[in-house]
Amino acid sequence: MTKPPPTAKLWKKQRTNLVAWYQGAKRDLPWRRTSDPYAITVSEVMLQQTQVVTVIPYYERWIRLFPTWQSLAKAHESAVIKAWEGLGYYRRARNLHALAKAVAATGGKMPRSEEGLLALPGIGSYTAAAIGSIAFGLPLAVLDGNVMRVLARVLALSDDITRPQTRAKLQEVANAFLDKRDPSTHNQAVMELGATICLPRKPLCLICPLKNGCAGRSHPEDYPVKTRVASVKRTEIVAILRHGNRFYCEQVPEGKPWHGLWRFPDFDPARMKQGAALTKIKYGITKYAVTMEAIEAKWKGRAPVSMSVRYLTAKEMSAFAFAAPHRKLAKMLTTSGSAC
Repeated sequence: MTKPPPTAKLWKKQRTNLVAWYQGAKRDLPWRRTSDPYAITVSEVMLQQTQVVTVIPYYERWIRLFPTWQSLAKAHESAVIKAWEGLGYYRRARNLHALAKAVAATGGKMPRSEEGLLALPGIGSYTAAAIGSIAFGLPLAVLDGNVMRVLARVLALSDDITRPQTRAKLQEVANAFLDKRDPSTHNQAVMELGATICLPRKPLCLICPLKNGCAGRSHPEDYPVKTRVASVKRTEIVAILRHGNRFYCEQVPEGKPWHGLWRFPDFDPARMKQGAALTKIKYGITKYAVTMEAIEAKWKGRAPVSMSVRYLTAKEMSAFAFAAPHRKLAKMLTTSGSAC
């Protein structure tokens, strides 16, 4: 059963405990060493649905390549996608590129209000709250997966967090918990707590600064309540078409998953002759659990010719941004002594 939210007095005590813990336990992360709104925005976009340990090298390389809004705005999309290669959810990179163009057009300064931030391309409620609070000190409470888990456990919330009404309820709770005097530290502290202590599995409740006011402490793994959708299994067959030491590759067109990235083509029996099976690679995308089978193939006629297809050597492939499973396949195909 969901417990009533803590009183204002208890919230105040919990805020004090949380910040005291954070000051002694926070990780030294590169985006915490800057007050630059651009760098903070880059980190927040990269951290969406991606773990910190994965983001750090991407963030550091990105800031070297594109140190300002203006430099990112001037970059060609192919360079932006290449810098993002392997981080996944490529729409984030395109949104960040569009955002850079919008901010650069106004002189490189972001608006310092929630309404102004939300009006920018690619910025939703979470990103606006994160940037607004951390970069500008706006009293906006963030609500990401880590924060929802912390608050759902504190309340022993029995409502399904995949439902919009539940998220709205948690946003109200996050707003009440927020330290409006220092929203930057507070938001980073509660996100840090979810990332390092209030873990999805085997949370470290004994050392949690909120343990004394946590209604779900005795059975934390029951929260948050979340509907799980079973993955749909799917098989796809890609063709490996060789010309000497070159492999036929294509750029994914607009409107398709991974558009703008490069990949090996799907096997087309109308245009290709099937050869030997080479390998299988498993990966997940949205609701699908995919088994990608790679087979040798030859053209029945002439290979298609356009600006979005070409034969590439292993070295040339490294200069292009490939979809992750196709990058893995490329390495297997071009590494001496591989199973392929």
